Amino acid sequence: MFTTPGPLSRQDISNGTIRSPLVSAGTPGSRLDSSSLDLNEILSPASRLNRLSKPDNSPSLSLFGSPVRGQESGASLEKKAPSPADAKLNLRSNGTAGSRDKDNKAPSSAIPSTVVDLPSQRLYALAVLIFLLAWKTYDTIDLSVDSERTSLYLFLKWCLIDAGLWYACYCLRIPKMSIAARKMQLLIALSAFVNLNLFFLSSSIFMLAVKPLAVSVASTCVRAIKQIPLVGPRLVGDSDLLIDSFELDHEHILGRHTIHILPHSLAHMNPDSKAYCIDSKTSGAEPWYWSYVSEIIGPYREKQTKIPLLINGTRPQSITYAYTPFETGQRQIRTIKNVGAMQIETTTIYPTLTNWAMATYYLPISEVGVYEIHSVKDAKGLEFRTATHAPKTVVVSCPKARLQWRSDTNPDDSFVVGGDGHASICQRVDTDDVSNAVSRTGLSDGLIEAVVEGYEPMEMTIVRLVNGHREVIGLDGIHPRTTEEVLKVSDDPTTKKEQLEEIRKWSRFRSRKSTYVINDTFLRPGEYVYKLESVRDSANHTVALSDSNSAGIFNNKKGKVGKATSYMARIQVHRRPSIGWSTSLLQSELPLRLSDDRQRSSSHKLSLNLSGQAPWTVEYLVIDNAGTTRETQKFTSLKDAVIEATRAGVYQLVSVNDQHCSGLVERTNMTLVHTQKPAVNVTSVPLTAHECVGEIGAQVDFELSGRPPFAVHYREFNLRFPNSRPITRVVRSQQRRHSFKITPELAGTYRFEFFQLEDDNYPSGLPISTTIEQSVHAQPSAKLDTVGGYIPRKICLGQVLELPVRLKGQGPWELTYNVVHENRRTSNTIKDIAKESYAIDLGAFEAPGDYTVEIVQVKDGNSCARDLLDVSTTVTVREGGPQVGFQCPDGGIRVLDGEQARIPVRVSGEFPVEIKYRKIGDTTGHVYKAEVSYGPQGVTKEDTVLAYGPGEYELVSASDICTGTVDPLNARCPVRVEAKPSAWFMTDGLTLGDGTNNQDRIWRLAEVCEGSSSPAVFELGLSGSGPWKIEYSVQYWSASNVHSGVPGYEDRSKMHTSVALQPSTLKTECCDPGLYRYTLRGVSDERYQRLQPLAAIRKTIAPDAGVTVVEHQVTRSPRAMLRAYLPDGTPLNAASSSSRSHGLFSSKQATVKHCLAPGQSKVESDAQTWARVRDHLPEFRVEFEKDGKPPFQAWVEVFPASGPSEVMHIDNIDGYSQEVVLPDSVASHIGRYHMRLVKTRDTRGCEHQIVDPSEVGLGRADEDGKAIAGGIEIEYIEAPSARPASASPAANPSRDVCVGDILAFDLRGLNSWNVEYTYNNMHRAISANKRLFRRIADVPGNFTLTRVCHRSANDCCSEFDDLSYAVHDIPRVRVSGGKDVYQDILEGDTGNIRLDLAGTPPFTFTWQRRSLEHGGHDGKGKVLESHTVKDLNDHAYTINTSSEGTFEVTFVQDRYCQYPKS
Repeated sequence: MFTTPGPLSRQDISNGTIRSPLVSAGTPGSRLDSSSLDLNEILSPASRLNRLSKPDNSPSLSLFGSPVRGQESGASLEKKAPSPADAKLNLRSNGTAGSRDKDNKAPSSAIPSTVVDLPSQRLYALAVLIFLLAWKTYDTIDLSVDSERTSLYLFLKWCLIDAGLWYACYCLRIPKMSIAARKMQLLIALSAFVNLNLFFLSSSIFMLAVKPLAVSVASTCVRAIKQIPLVGPRLVGDSDLLIDSFELDHEHILGRHTIHILPHSLAHMNPDSKAYCIDSKTSGAEPWYWSYVSEIIGPYREKQTKIPLLINGTRPQSITYAYTPFETGQRQIRTIKNVGAMQIETTTIYPTLTNWAMATYYLPISEVGVYEIHSVKDAKGLEFRTATHAPKTVVVSCPKARLQWRSDTNPDDSFVVGGDGHASICQRVDTDDVSNAVSRTGLSDGLIEAVVEGYEPMEMTIVRLVNGHREVIGLDGIHPRTTEEVLKVSDDPTTKKEQLEEIRKWSRFRSRKSTYVINDTFLRPGEYVYKLESVRDSANHTVALSDSNSAGIFNNKKGKVGKATSYMARIQVHRRPSIGWSTSLLQSELPLRLSDDRQRSSSHKLSLNLSGQAPWTVEYLVIDNAGTTRETQKFTSLKDAVIEATRAGVYQLVSVNDQHCSGLVERTNMTLVHTQKPAVNVTSVPLTAHECVGEIGAQVDFELSGRPPFAVHYREFNLRFPNSRPITRVVRSQQRRHSFKITPELAGTYRFEFFQLEDDNYPSGLPISTTIEQSVHAQPSAKLDTVGGYIPRKICLGQVLELPVRLKGQGPWELTYNVVHENRRTSNTIKDIAKESYAIDLGAFEAPGDYTVEIVQVKDGNSCARDLLDVSTTVTVREGGPQVGFQCPDGGIRVLDGEQARIPVRVSGEFPVEIKYRKIGDTTGHVYKAEVSYGPQGVTKEDTVLAYGPGEYELVSASDICTGTVDPLNARCPVRVEAKPSAWFMTDGLTLGDGTNNQDRIWRLAEVCEGSSSPAVFELGLSGSGPWKIEYSVQYWSASNVHSGVPGYEDRSKMHTSVALQPSTLKTECCDPGLYRYTLRGVSDERYQRLQPLAAIRKTIAPDAGVTVVEHQVTRSPRAMLRAYLPDGTPLNAASSSSRSHGLFSSKQATVKHCLAPGQSKVESDAQTWARVRDHLPEFRVEFEKDGKPPFQAWVEVFPASGPSEVMHIDNIDGYSQEVVLPDSVASHIGRYHMRLVKTRDTRGCEHQIVDPSEVGLGRADEDGKAIAGGIEIEYIEAPSARPASASPAANPSRDVCVGDILAFDLRGLNSWNVEYTYNNMHRAISANKRLFRRIADVPGNFTLTRVCHRSANDCCSEFDDLSYAVHDIPRVRVSGGKDVYQDILEGDTGNIRLDLAGTPPFTFTWQRRSLEHGGHDGKGKVLESHTVKDLNDHAYTINTSSEGTFEVTFVQDRYCQYPKS
């Protein structure tokens, strides 16, 4: 049965994929599978047809997590039934579901199922995975236990194997084991990271974690394999794991003996004499059913006070105690039978005794009173000892305290308790200057009471937090008060005398209640938080009254105070508000004025200074002529705190109230007054002049009322010209009386209308109407004519000055003027001036300076004179003009070819200055002009003049407003063009080469040898201004080039750049033999920075300036090779060559080895033996190449086995081969020696230096004994040897060793050996790569090292007959038969402990006694005593003791061995 799939989502359709859940049933192991269908394939009919023609496929899950469907052939499906493990679904006969499963076709395996079926493919792949995993595990363990083995090989090997594995999984596409391309890349990268940490990084996290585990696992496996009979030792061999991980067994010392002495039983109540208390709130009452079940499950434990009862002994069966209450004084006996239900803390347990321990039993109590132990009995009925004279335990009520508000508070405080339990009041003010709402009474009254209850005297700690400042209030010494409880009991006739004494004895421990007021003044506003932190009674019971809601704020942490509790209360003291007039209002002009003018205000906003919390209610008085009015206003914000005053009067503030409190009022009044309108009285008097006929104007007087300043506006009408526009004028005055004159310049009848009056209160003005008429006969006037003429400010000395003047009035005129110069005044008068425009001729001034011309009086034709004021001008007369001169450097101005020059000038005068100059020799006679000017800050804008080409320039003139002069000493300046640089080869020392004509012939330098120590140089000729930068090319033709010297066939060509000074040379190249051609291409110098080509200026500087091409020939130096031959002429694979440049040899060749038995060297044998050995040594020859010219010379350096090197000189080598005969003093020791060519020389004197001369003759070039690179190496091998290591037990002369000892031998010779030895008649031969050969003596017997050979030359061996050792077993000791024995004894008894020893006497052993408590550093008991027994010849020993402790042996030794090893 299958469920139909749900509807397709929009996202599934857009992705082109349908997810179809199919649920199968009926077959065991069936599960929910998910299939992915391609939407394009569903919609394609061809795709559906193809799917129907193929066999069905079942969906499956990939082994690596990717959804891949497996495919199996139809044949395999018919042969095999579906198994629960595969969970296949055959959906062909299931309608829609079957058709959908057909469409879900997965890629098939790359291996056809007809060849290998799918389960077999998965099986084979899994086998390969397991094999590779085991292989990698083996390599990891092998590498971790052998730190000297290289890991680069393993890292590369496993990276390639892992990459091939994942790539094969990707390509084979085995169902359930295939991976996608992206996952393949991820797995390859992950495998490389793991391999890097396992095989390449020596200090990686993997190695640090794997190595200890690998060594442990490998050691265990090796030891297990070695136990296999016959095969095991051969498989394991002598692995280092057996040596490093060998451990002796722990059976050499067995057994311990423990003796325990039993203590006495004891019971003690409250051993620490502590005081206890009971809290009535936290100590819950027993449930109603508890009295019925307490006998079974023990007393009620819910939050009860417990008194400790120390019991040392057996487990108690019952505990009886006495209880005496404070109120009655009657002693009560109570018994606890179910002791097991009590809380028990065991201190010490005695394992050897049943139910014997030291433990503390906690007695639960729920009532105050006096407690004491009565008796304790165990299960046998034995009574415990109790502590004599032990004090009784007094249990009182735990102290309690709480805070509460007072009910009788001062009403002036506005005390209010909020819904959260906290209170608020208004700030108390200690002053008389307060409003009616504030009173002085009750300044020290508190608002909080502390109620305390407990055993008196008591102490309380109260913390007060005032605005974040923490203060501690301590209340101590709360002494007992007189009560009547005891008196009431004494009056009872039934009370006995003894009981009354008990009541009075314990009455002081009874709990009492007291109330205290916490006083505070509350003069500071803010937050007052009170917290009752702790309370302590007389018995030192301290109760911390914590409150989590307020703990943070009392510890300097931010937070908020929560609701009020019994231990915490908050009082918010509100600051009283205050009110006053604002500062800006008080600083303004008082009293305030009210005006009807539009530019003035008809009302005033009286701003207030308010403090407190909004809203505010302000009450104030307005006092005016009508009486006193009380008004009230409310304000919600400070910016709105303004009183709108619209009427005149006195404003007085009365009171203010904010949200919480009434406040303080500033006693300052504010007055407002109405202003009066201004008025003016205008009178006038005509003005006359004695010299003139008629009236010349009027004098007007004002009488003003109002507030100054005043302004009077009037209009001036000339009735002579009725159509002209009137002139409006304003007269201003700061005084209440003002007088001024009106004198028009034109004659006629004038009417003056005064139409507006203004003052400070009425700036907009008030209309007035006053008119004055006046007839005016005009006076003459004169002024400087700046419109029709020019008035100069500066003139030159000797220049004529004319001053234009315009006259008015009745002509002709008479004009009087003064000329002022240097405090001297000259007066002149000009008569009969007929025209209104006139020019005063002042003539030429004789002295320089400032002249002031003043027109002081003018008279008309009617003889009416008028004095003039401020009609003047000032003229500056200069003595001379500017001066100019060239600032020409020595040698003139030098410029580069093609550049334009500027000539600096020095100008003095008034700017701008015009300069004229010319070029000497210019036939056109052209004069150049330039202007030099200064900016407003006095900075020269232009101080040079332009030069128009090379030549000599001369100044002609200079002028500003005056004509200047030219400095004759600096009147001329030449301008020159710098010559271009040039470079050429000097022909001194050069020879002219062959050629058809002189133009084709090239100058050449003498030939030099290759590698010459003093290379040749060309001398350079230079012209210009140094230093020079030269660019040249070098062309090279090798010695083997048949087209040598032909352009275009060179082997290489390169451009070079060089910096040269005069004189200078050009160094040649001499490294490679062949022809070199040097060509100069360009040159630049200090002036011409840009490179100048040399071809354009050839043969213009010097006779040989055209030589820019030279050649140089380098001859090849002789080459040779040092080779080795056998005596029969067979060449050996060992040679050194001098063909490489820079004196380096070819790579290291094979070493010629000769193995010598001990005693065959010349040092250790006679001459005849050495001569026979030498006849078999190889022969060495120096062979030269054919391109050299004999005779040759050769130098060979020989490095002997020991001592300094020696250089052999071989002279007159006529042929191309020469034998090298080594003296006996060179090759006379066993070991390695080397020889190499140092240098060669031919008949032309050309040398080839192969080795740096500084390295010749300094001894061996290698410090580590390695062969010299490129040289021939000869090695005399001596037979190896073996000696016991100095720090090893093998060095023991007696040849006695113990099991577990490591036998170490120092191997001498080459670094690889074959070692043979015999252990218990078993012969072994192994390979050794280290100089230290080690073997573990793991079993008793005999060990003999027989033979050691070199692995590289196995015929060189050494045999030994003195390296035999006897391996002895480790001694053993058994304490009490090798078992752990526990023995209990009573005080005074004695215990016997037997020790059995095995080994070779005499014995030495050490035994110790430890305490039973585990207090030592090793987790055992402390060592109480230690004894060492020496030279014991018996195999048994007995210890008799009456002390308690654990006895054990820590060390044992016999004649040969000991345990543990030191």
